[in-house]
Amino acid sequence: MAKDNEYIWLPKGVVLKDTYRIKRKIARSNLSIVYLGVCQKTGEKCIIKEHYPAKLVLRDLNRVGVVWRRPGLKGTYLQAQAHFFKEADILKDISSEYIVKYIDHFVQNNTGYIVLEYCPGVTLEQFIAKEKNVSITGFLKDIYLPLMKALEQIHKKGIIHRDLKPSNIVIKKNGKPVIIDFGSAVDYRGTEHKQIFVTPGFSPLEFYSKTAKQGRYSDVYSLAATLYYYLSGKTPLDVSQRIIDDQIEDIRSLNKIISARFAKVIMANLAVDYRKRYSSLGRLRRAVRFEYLRLKLMGYE
Repeated sequence: MAKDNEYIWLPKGVVLKDTYRIKRKIARSNLSIVYLGVCQKTGEKCIIKEHYPAKLVLRDLNRVGVVWRRPGLKGTYLQAQAHFFKEADILKDISSEYIVKYIDHFVQNNTGYIVLEYCPGVTLEQFIAKEKNVSITGFLKDIYLPLMKALEQIHKKGIIHRDLKPSNIVIKKNGKPVIIDFGSAVDYRGTEHKQIFVTPGFSPLEFYSKTAKQGRYSDVYSLAATLYYYLSGKTPLDVSQRIIDDQIEDIRSLNKIISARFAKVIMANLAVDYRKRYSSLGRLRRAVRFEYLRLKLMGYE
């Protein structure tokens, strides 16, 4: 007999919109299910995200449709679906080789779907663990600076990612980084309450509140945390444990190659108080470039 949770996934071979065929499941969260699919018109692989808020819905008996757990949840579900489609709305308006590409989105089976580019490769988390010989200059030039370029592009549109971390960055087979999963992204200029999405070690304090002010400096924190993770091999101490007695370990004590000046920049942008971080990526980008050139002059390749 099949396990209960097997009925949550769409079966292999299901075709959506007469175009996208499910090949296999990839991952599941409390809000959505991710599949590897293929476009039957082009033969190209794609990523299919299905809106599936587990607290609100169940898989129908036909194993394809979605039904509400209670009739009274319909309104709440439709609000959640509108938020789900914000990811598609954001990505439709962005064109960057370093950001996952939008393909399609639609409603079917009483729920919503977003179709995105398939990016073969490994996550930055896997890349760091596997590629022990990646040079610091190579990382800064070929991975970190392109990530900053991509983030600056979305920031100019008033959007912040809000979930930047090594597992949401894919290093493609050609070595280029791609930022994925914009499910938490919002227009930071809006005044509406923001849903709470946090990843210990990579989320700033303001992400732990629905009403706290959020901005470009919030992504700057996550980007600094990602750099800290690469340079030390450790996830930064979570901000929730730093409010009263901040004992985050200085990055310079974990990596002697970087300069004291660059270490100071990284730690400043991991400040609990957002007002102590850089307000945008411009200053951080200049600091990264300066450190890259310094390391190159010192012979680090």
